[in-house]
Formats: sequence, structure tokens, C-alpha cells
Amino acid sequence: MSLLILILVVLVLLGLALYAVQKMPIPSPINWILQVILVVIAIYAIGTRAGLF
Repeated sequence: MSLLILILVVLVLLGLALYAVQKMPIPSPINWILQVILVVIAIYAIGTRAGLF
């Protein structure tokens, strides 16, 4: 159950971070790279907690 709560919290924080990155006045390629990095960090955080990595 705690893993499910962790996944939910990470996904909510990821959504907020992606929204914040989209609203930043930075060029499009850098914006895309930042979004990909945030998604990879979220996947890694969930994976390490779940014991996949």
C-alpha cells in the first residue's frame, strides 16, 4: 500500500514539475530535454523504491 501512495505522490509532483517547466520562458529544445529528464527521474525513483533497480 505504501508503494501505491509513493507512486501517486511521485506522479502528482511530476505533473506539477512538468507544468512549471512548460510555463518557463526557455527555448523549446531545452524545455523538451528538461521534461524528459524529469520523467526519467520519476521512473527511477519509483523503480528504486519498488526494487526494480
